[in-house]
Formats: sequence, structure tokens, C-alpha cells
Amino acid sequence: MSRTALVTGAGGGIGLATAQRLSADGCRVVATDIKPERPASLPDDVRYVPLDLRSGDLDELLSPFADGGLDHLVNAAGVAFFDRDGSALDADEAVWDVTLGVNLHATRALISAAVPALRKGKGRSIVNVASIAGTRGMDSPLDAYQVSKAAIVSLSRSLALQLAPENIRCNTVCPGAILTPMIEHLYVEDPARRTDMEERTPMRRLGYPEEIAAAIAFLLSDQASFITATDLVVDGGWSVQVK
Repeated sequence: MSRTALVTGAGGGIGLATAQRLSADGCRVVATDIKPERPASLPDDVRYVPLDLRSGDLDELLSPFADGGLDHLVNAAGVAFFDRDGSALDADEAVWDVTLGVNLHATRALISAAVPALRKGKGRSIVNVASIAGTRGMDSPLDAYQVSKAAIVSLSRSLALQLAPENIRCNTVCPGAILTPMIEHLYVEDPARRTDMEERTPMRRLGYPEEIAAAIAFLLSDQASFITATDLVVDGGWSVQVK
């Protein structure tokens, strides 16, 4: 029997690439995103559920796994307000509310709701998508985003320890600069910004959602069966530099 997977943030970027990858690997995938329209590139065998994770019916979202259980949970949903986020010393409260609501609180709520199904699954693995922004400072602060991603890293570690006796693994992927719809428009508006980012990355290029999906698929797989509480950085070498 094929494995089952639930992927959030599947309306584009890393979430969409992950749903595509897991479907190609033979998983029965349920994908969700706040976007009402189904992504055209989502495989036909993937069930798409439009849902606002902050207020939607999580029990209904998890209903396909009620009997057979859930093997893999990927929390890739996230938001960033590059034009309104900034220093916590001059915070936009609405930005903080939405950013923490989507990136942290909705992730925590879904994990809590999904654990009973994971207990009945075979793969029993959670991967949360954070960011290198949650592990270090940034030249231009995006404090709400950074705090939300740092919290995801910490939450993942704590849950990994709590769930390890039940053989449920929990890991984090921390991407660097990835060409997702969330940031692509910034580079279209300011090509020099992309060039600068590429030149400052040791591999001299940006990453692609498919590369993050590959890392996620590995952490979910039986090949990673003894890996839990790990933060896997996928950033082309960016975060080890001394500036």
C-alpha cells in the first residue's frame, strides 16, 4: 500500500514542488492552500483542498486519513511581508498577527490535530519548513518572519523529543534564497537584488523549490529513519559564511 501525505502551502513554491515530488514517489497526497483555485501543475491524483489553516476545519482536512492513518505531514505554508515587515522596535501589529498566525500558530494547530492520524501511519514523519532567517540575523530585518521561523525550529525540536517514543519523527528544513513566487517578483522589480544575492551565495546561484522538495522527501523517507530533531539547511552555503 502506498504511503499517505498531507502537504500545506501547496498553492505554489516549495509546497507545490513537494506535493509533486511525493506524488511522483507514489504517495497518496492531499494538498492544501488558502488559494481557492487548484494549481494547474498539481498532479491529477493529488486531492486539493482550499483552506485557510488559521480558521478552517482541520478535522475535515484530515478526514481522508481517519481510517488508514497519515504517514507524512509537511508544513510548507508560510507568508512574508517584505514591504511591511521590519524591526520589532517599530512593529506593524497586523503584520505580526498574520505572520505568526500562518507561520507558527496554524502549523502548531495542524500538527496537534494530525498526531492521532500519524500514530496510525507507517511513515510517521513530520517536516516543517522554516528558513535560515530563523537561525541568524539579517542585514535588513524582517523580525516577524524571522521570529516565526525561529519558533518553528524550536517547536520542531521539542516535538521531536516528545514524539520520539512513539516513533514519530519531526525535522525542519531551513531554505536559503529559493526562487518561489513569494520572492520572484522582488527580483523582477529589482534585478540587481537578485544579482547581489547570487554573488553573495557561495554556489553563485539561487535555489529552486524542487531542491527543497528533494530534501523534504529524504527526511520523510525510511532512509532517514534515525533522523529526528534535525534542522537541514539548504542554502548553497550561505549561512556558514563569516561576514
